[in-house]
This record gives sequence, C-alpha cells and structure tokens, in this order.
Amino acid sequence: MKELPSEIWLHIASFIPDATLKRLTGVNLLFYNISMDLRYKSIVLQRLDSRTMMLLKRLSDPAVGKRVRLLTASPDFRFYGAVHAPPSSSFRHFLHPFRLLGYGSGPNNSNKPRPEEEGTRALIIALPAMPNVTTFTIDSHSWGQHSGTRIQDFLNTAWASFGSNLRKLSLRGHAASFRTIIGSTPSLPQVEELFFELTDNPTSSVMSTEDDRILINVFAPFINSFSPKLQALTIWAWTSLDLSAFFRCLGQFPLLTCFNFQTSFLRTFKHDPSSLSHFIQQHCAQLEILVLKLNQNPVLHTIQMEQPLSEWIYNTFQESHFSHLLELQLYPSALPRGFDGLLTCIQSSAKTIHTLVVRDRYLDAQDVSRLIDILPSNTKSLRLNVLEMDIHLYDSLSTRLPELRSLSLYISKVLPDLPVTIILDLLRKLGILLTSDTLQTFISNINTRKYIDWKLRDIGVWQSGYNVSHDLMSALRNSIPSVVSFWGLGNIEPDLMPYDSVIDWSTRNIDDGIQ
Repeated sequence: MKELPSEIWLHIASFIPDATLKRLTGVNLLFYNISMDLRYKSIVLQRLDSRTMMLLKRLSDPAVGKRVRLLTASPDFRFYGAVHAPPSSSFRHFLHPFRLLGYGSGPNNSNKPRPEEEGTRALIIALPAMPNVTTFTIDSHSWGQHSGTRIQDFLNTAWASFGSNLRKLSLRGHAASFRTIIGSTPSLPQVEELFFELTDNPTSSVMSTEDDRILINVFAPFINSFSPKLQALTIWAWTSLDLSAFFRCLGQFPLLTCFNFQTSFLRTFKHDPSSLSHFIQQHCAQLEILVLKLNQNPVLHTIQMEQPLSEWIYNTFQESHFSHLLELQLYPSALPRGFDGLLTCIQSSAKTIHTLVVRDRYLDAQDVSRLIDILPSNTKSLRLNVLEMDIHLYDSLSTRLPELRSLSLYISKVLPDLPVTIILDLLRKLGILLTSDTLQTFISNINTRKYIDWKLRDIGVWQSGYNVSHDLMSALRNSIPSVVSFWGLGNIEPDLMPYDSVIDWSTRNIDDGIQ
C-alpha cells in the first residue's frame, strides 16, 4: 500500500485530541514520534516514588530524554550525610517533596542511601539525556543551608545539559535557596522569560538581614543580567521581606513587554513603595501585559487597611501612560481611589487594550456601569467579579462591547435566599445547583432576549467557586447564538472535554486561577 506523505498525516493528526494521539504509537513511525513527544513533553518531578524512579530511568535514554521540553524538579538536599531515620514531625515530612514513599528505617535499610539522595542521583544521571529542555523550573522551597557537592552536581549538570537552550526559567523558593542556585553561575544566553516565586525560609523562624542582602546583592543583579533580552518578568512574593530596596536595584529592560507582580502590598512595601512605581513608570510605554495583584487576601471587612494600596494605585496610574498595553489584570483595592486608578489606566490605554481582568473586588451596578462606559468597543476579553446577576449587565455588554469574544463572571449573589455554606453542602451531597426565585427570574428574563449581533464565543459564570447550573448556561447559550464554549473549555458540554493536555506555562498567561 502506498504511504501517505507525512504532511497529510500531520494534518490528520491536528484533528485528533492529545489523549488519543498518545495511544497511537503503533500506527506508523510518524504517529510514534508524535505520541512520544506528547507523552514526554512535560515532566514534573516533585514527589519521588517507584514510578518516578522508573520514569527517571526511562528519561536517561537519549531517545526519550530528547523529547522533554518542560522540566520541573524539586530535589531535596537538606539531609545528605545525616542519620537515616525517617522524619519525626509532620511538618518536616511535608517539606520533603522528593522522597521515596514507603522507605523504611529498619536494620535492613540502615546502610542504604537516603531516598532523596537516591532519587537525586537518578535525576542527575538523567539530565544529560534531556538537551532540548526550553522551560526549566527548580522548586527549592525546602532547601536549607547547603555545602555538599550533590546540589552543585545537580545544578551544574542541568546547566551543562540544556542551559544554552533555555528560554524560560522559573525559580521557586526562598532567598537562601536562590543564592545557592544563582551561585552556580549558569550561562543562559537565550532566556527571555523569568518567573520567581519568593517565600519565607521554612527552616528559619525569623527574617534576617542576610535575606535582605541576598535580594539586593545576588537576586537583583541576576535579574539585571538578563536586561538586554528579557521580555517577560513574573515575581510572586509570598514573604515578609520588604521589597522596596530590591526594586530600587532593578534596572531598565528595553525589551520587557510583560510584568506580572503579585504580593501583599502591606507586608512587602512597609517603607517606600515608590520604587515599584518607578519600575512601572520606567517601562509603561513598552508594556503590553501588566498584572498587579497586590493583596494575598482581600480585607474587605477592614477596608481602611487598604488606604495605602488604594492611594498607590491611583497615583501610579495617574503618572504612567501605557501606550501599548494590550492586557491588564488588577485588584483595584476595596476603596474608591483604587477603582479610579483602574479607570484612569483603561482610559490612557483605550487605543490598544483588548483584555481586562478585575480580580477580587465585587463590583456593584454603579461600578460596572462606570467601567463599561469607558471600555473600548473592540474589547475582546473581560473577566469581572460582580455582586449580582442582572439582565441589564448583559444588555449593556452586548451594546457597548459588540466585539467581545470571551466573558467570565464571578457572581456573589446568585442564590441569596440560602446561606452559602448550606448551598455548598448541598452541591457536594447532591451534585446539583439549587435555584432561587432570583435565579429563576434571571433565567426568565434572559429567555426573552436574543443577542443576535453579539460576537461572544465563550462564556463562564461562577458562584462561590463553583460553576453555575447548566440550566442557566443553556439559557445564556440560547440567548447568545454565537456562544460555542462554556468556561473556556472549548465546548458547551465540558464533560466531553479532555483535561490531560499539556499546558506550556508562560509569564504571559495572566489569568492564573479562579478567585
């Protein structure tokens, strides 16, 4: 039988779900390679068990290892050379992400290497077989003060294997672990995206001035070393360290188009938030994506605590003109000045902005009206938290934003007749979403509408962290004929969608979860 050209096979494969492609290794050589590339494209090594050891052995084969593009590793180096007894406290057990499950401590095991050492050794052996990794994440949350050779073996082997090919680097840990990684002096000539998750050191009960010095003398210079080529920078700071001096040490990044910064403003800018303002103002004319989520936990019941954040948002956006901004994600604080700052930013970037995410603050009808009135008519994607389901919201959106393609709404008051705890309990027990008169009224109202000219393609509605009922979504679908997808799943029947496709993380993915 005559073989089809590979181009035709590739075209056929483009219509097949990834989950199915992974099972087609036996069709021909082309499908074998497609299946193997999908299966080993993304490797996450965060918890070591017997299956992980088998995977590491498999990855040490260059024919397999060469297929890895995204690698996440969480080796634990803290207890090398220590006694072989297992951890005694549950907290210590939790902090040990790379360990062999079921490893005993009896006399038969007394001379065996610790499981984390055994796993790390297997990882180091496998790394040279993975030269094509382009996205590398090191999770070092549990690292303490290290002086052994194993950590250097791991880092040096990784950089030698694929450091020259890396385009995205993610470091997740605390200041001391960052110093250890950066101290291995990696050569990363092609990195254009950096992602950092900074936490407090779990092995230390107090913040030290040494951590502050690391941020200023090690961490900031490391980021600055990428200045000529850095395009996207993400910093998530779940720490008690003050970041004011750190941001003063950051330089200019001429190619930076994406800045994603998430922290608790009150904890990390106790002294001088102007350094963060200055960094944004330095780059505002070139930024295309801006994410500022400056509250770990909204404190709406004590909103006066957010006065400094509200003023900072207002002043920063008054003084910054975003002439190229395409996407904005912001928690505008719970106070009016913060919301005014958001509106100012939208107005200054009205010629370019097409995607807006307003997080955590639940907008009332007046807030929504003010926001919609200034959004450019060619807005493509919108995500809002709103207090109530209101038919007038859909009327306004369809009229003011006819080009909208994606709409995500997080509703506070869909079911006001029952306490939320009772609703959630019933949801879990019965697997259904109970309706109220308010919701039924909304469904009745939406059934009288037909938004024929609206170009909306995807819509998602959540309440209390759950998808709302299919009755409501079906009513929306009937009223908006252009909708072909619910909740961003690409289908109006989410149960039919595969969930195992590989997601290539990027600092440019601004919507990082349901909140």
